[in-house]
Amino acid sequence: MPTIEELHEKLEAISTKVEHARQQMDFKRGLNDGHNLSSGELLARYKFLKAALVDEVAESEAHGHHVSALEKDALNWINSIDLGRS
Repeated sequence: MPTIEELHEKLEAISTKVEHARQQMDFKRGLNDGHNLSSGELLARYKFLKAALVDEVAESEAHGHHVSALEKDALNWINSIDLGRS
């Protein structure tokens, strides 16, 4: 029959393994948090990009330059690139 000390050592080893597993889970959760946008965040990003496109087009047209649909698409694409992630 195991002694009290042996049981405590086994419990301590299990506790260490559990704590290590929790730390790994927290680390993995930290890697994944924030990578998935909610629908509200996507909508806010869309509104921001749409406003930026409208401002750019208005500025170009204020200087006498007609902005075609292709140029609008190109500006929209450029605005959508998230340089912080590259």
